[in-house]
Amino acid sequence: MKFSKVFKVFKKGAKAAGKRKGKKGAEAVRWPGGTRIGIFGHANSGKSVYFTVLNEECKISKKLQISVTDTATAGEFLANYRSLWGLGSASEAGTVVDFRGEKKFPDPTRGDKILKFTAIIDRKKKMSIVAYDFDGKAVSISSEDNALAEKVADFMAGCDGILFFYDPKILGAELESQARVASFVNMLENLAPLRARLPIPIAVVITKSDILPGFAGDDQVPLISPEEEYLASEEFEIFLERVLGGSKVASNPNWSGSVRNVLVRLKDFLRVVLRRTLDFQMFFISCTGQEPEKVGTEVGRSLYVPPAKIQPIGVKEPFYWLLNSIIRNKRISKFRALAKYVVIASVIWMILCSLPYLYHFKVLFSKPVKTEQAIKKLHNGNLLSATKAERDTIGTAYRRYQRSWLVDKMFTEFKYPAQQIGAVYKENQLAMALAEIDKTIGILSSVISNQASWPKVKPSDLSIIPDPEHEKLLAVFDRYIATDDSTSELFIKSQRAKDYWDLFINGVQKPKDEAAWEVIQNQVKQDSNLYWNDLSKEERSFGQALLAVKVEKEKEKVVAAATMQLGDLGNTINSNPSPDYRLKKAVDTLKKIRNNVGGEDAARIRKYINSANEWKKSRQYTYSIESIPASWHLHIAVSSGGADPEWKKELITMIPGREETITWKAGDIIYIAMDSTHSGDETWGVRPRAKRPLDGDFSIFKMDGEITFPDIGKSVIIRFKPELKGRLPEL
Repeated sequence: MKFSKVFKVFKKGAKAAGKRKGKKGAEAVRWPGGTRIGIFGHANSGKSVYFTVLNEECKISKKLQISVTDTATAGEFLANYRSLWGLGSASEAGTVVDFRGEKKFPDPTRGDKILKFTAIIDRKKKMSIVAYDFDGKAVSISSEDNALAEKVADFMAGCDGILFFYDPKILGAELESQARVASFVNMLENLAPLRARLPIPIAVVITKSDILPGFAGDDQVPLISPEEEYLASEEFEIFLERVLGGSKVASNPNWSGSVRNVLVRLKDFLRVVLRRTLDFQMFFISCTGQEPEKVGTEVGRSLYVPPAKIQPIGVKEPFYWLLNSIIRNKRISKFRALAKYVVIASVIWMILCSLPYLYHFKVLFSKPVKTEQAIKKLHNGNLLSATKAERDTIGTAYRRYQRSWLVDKMFTEFKYPAQQIGAVYKENQLAMALAEIDKTIGILSSVISNQASWPKVKPSDLSIIPDPEHEKLLAVFDRYIATDDSTSELFIKSQRAKDYWDLFINGVQKPKDEAAWEVIQNQVKQDSNLYWNDLSKEERSFGQALLAVKVEKEKEKVVAAATMQLGDLGNTINSNPSPDYRLKKAVDTLKKIRNNVGGEDAARIRKYINSANEWKKSRQYTYSIESIPASWHLHIAVSSGGADPEWKKELITMIPGREETITWKAGDIIYIAMDSTHSGDETWGVRPRAKRPLDGDFSIFKMDGEITFPDIGKSVIIRFKPELKGRLPEL
């Protein structure tokens, strides 16, 4: 299904969900139960003929079958059938026989008749149908039969769907056409107030379409194709333009003109229907299949007889469409009813669930908050200046809140914070005092971390020069030590901070005394192990600042030791000719101590390591052959990653003393192939007489000097310029 069709289905469902039932008719009439189908039409519009032909057509139909369920309806259909098809019967000597009689259309309905039958749709859905045939004069604007008109209106108001029958023979009579359209509009008003959504499916059936120019058959029966249902949601002018512009109508000029005449005559009715429902359709049908023969006139109408051969066109389509629309409408109505109950239940549930929240946030929670805000406002937001009584008032308000039943049962997540807030205000003096101590400890931590802020020491006697700022900070500790019990938290925190400071001063006075700094380290570690959970963030930072001083002292010792070690290590490295040691082991050793030295020593190590790293890069090295047996020559190739080398012609070295270059980096394997000049075809090192691989991280050093080929008992001497070992880094 295309997306546009899916959209139309939901659009139709949305409209149907908004429908409401029409007005109830007079309660005096008790209509039979079942699906009520309204056939609304004026005199001579073809209602009786339609029902009769429909009954006959549905006897052999697969998609729509009709069976009469009462004798009155059966008798009505039979009488009309005999009249239309010109059948009669006669009995003679106990024998009943049929005979051909005069064909004629049924006489106009007088009074009214209830029609009851059963419809089966697509051999699946079975429906009990109640229809109503009446004298068409009753729905005329000028009708004087008010009783029958009210009865018709009552039936239509309770219908599940209505077919509006329109006789195209009155197209030339504008006043009569307007009168019939006005009665159509009045009926719609009974179904639903104008501008409200129509509650049931509506279809207009143009009977006797065989008289319309261009009418040709079944393809023209439904005016609106399924994919154009959206047109029912447009204004009349757009609807008219789109319908007439459709290929089914526009391709036949005669038919296009007929459709336009009908739509224009019905425009007042269509303006009311369109945009109020998507359950709308128009059908052009013929109960006879061809235009009947005119045989005369009566007062107010012409007389016709059925054609010789009756071949109905599109008779089943309006009824089939209407029944399917009713089924869909009822499903939507059930969904609408269910949705209504769901909405009501949801609203009730939301109200019930919202009441506790409204009471909690508007009444319970607002009381302590308003109390706190009012007191804060008195002191410009600074509760430190509030009196003890005011702070107690706030604490009491929060404690009452957290003890309420609603908070205890439904808003437990608010209970603990409220309890904490109440406790804070109850013990606000302690909280503020602890905050003051922690703030003071934080400032002292900054002093210790910055050596420029340390207390100054007199060189003469190593005494501390008093600093007014330091004294002011220490006075905070002294105040709590003097006024509080030795078991209180204020006393313990103040005394511990004061002891740390005294140890720090002792270390400052004796900067070279390792024992003084060792005491500081041991004390901080001991307190951290015993009281870590009790220490505030500021106290932990204070201890870390003191330990950092000890670390600096230790680092100075490490640097001194590393400097001494570097002097001995330089002699060891420079005197070792092994490239594996100089370029690998020595580098690893230097990396371990480079962070413990500074200044020129660090620069020496960095220079050595950088020089050693150069051997890891691909570089060119110059060499020459000093000695090679007569009539022999060499091929030399380099391989990375263990792959076979690529032997090339230009790698040949034949003359002693000739300089060549080789591109190599640490880890590469060097292959030296030796061939005799008189050995035959040259293979450029692929199949040499002898081959010697030189491997290892620094294989190029194995190439510098004498290289023997045990397989042939010969050797060569190769020298690099400049000498490789002379290019090793030195410390």
